[in-house]
Amino acid sequence: MADTRDPDVMVDEDPRKSISAAPSFEEYLKQRAGEGTTAAAAAPAAAAPAAAAPAAGGGGGSDVASTLMNLQGAGHVWGADGIAVGKEESDIKGHDSFKKFAAALQSSGVDLNSGSYTIFAPTDDTCESYEQLRGAMTADIVKMHIVEGKISSKDIPNTPLNSMNGPLTYRYAVRKHFVNDAIIGESTFGGGPDFPIDIDCGNHVIHTVGLNFGFY
Repeated sequence: MADTRDPDVMVDEDPRKSISAAPSFEEYLKQRAGEGTTAAAAAPAAAAPAAAAPAAGGGGGSDVASTLMNLQGAGHVWGADGIAVGKEESDIKGHDSFKKFAAALQSSGVDLNSGSYTIFAPTDDTCESYEQLRGAMTADIVKMHIVEGKISSKDIPNTPLNSMNGPLTYRYAVRKHFVNDAIIGESTFGGGPDFPIDIDCGNHVIHTVGLNFGFY
C-alpha cells in the first residue's frame, strides 16, 4: 500500500520539484472560500447550497430530513462525454442530492429531538451504490452517520467523533481531511460547487460526503 502521509517540505533549485507545507484544515477552508475555482467565485460551501430553513424552534429529525430533501449538492461536469452533445467539458451536467439518506433517516426511527448532532450525509449515488452491494440502509447504518454534538468542520480534527453506532476516525492524509474514508469538504472537478459543509439546521449541523460509512 502506498504511503499516504504528507511528504516533508523540500526546496529544490527547480521550483517544480519543491514541496510546500500543507495548510491546516482551518487554513484550507479559508483558502477554499477565497478561491475563484468554482462557478462565479462561489461563496464558502456553507453558504452555497439552497437548503430549506429549519422550522422555528426546531432542530429535530424532521428538520434535518426536510433540509436534506431540498439540499443541492456538488455539481458534476459533463467531461469528455459532453463533446458529442454540444457541451463544454466544464458544463454542469447535474448536482448531487440527498433524498435517499433523508428517507432512510425518516424511516429509521432515529430520534434527533433530545440533543445536538452532526450529520454526515452521503449523496444519493452513494446510497444507491450501498443498496446495490449491501442491501437496504438500516437504522444502524444511518446511526453511523450521526455524531454526538454540533461540530463545525474546522473543529472536526480536534473533537471526538462518537456516532450513535460507535466511534468514527478522523485522519489527515494526502492533504485531505477524512472521517473514516470519506473526505470532508471535498472539492469537485471543473466549475461546480464543492461538497456542502457546515449546513446549519437548528440544534444540528450537516456535512455532506461522497462515501457511505456503512462500507466499513
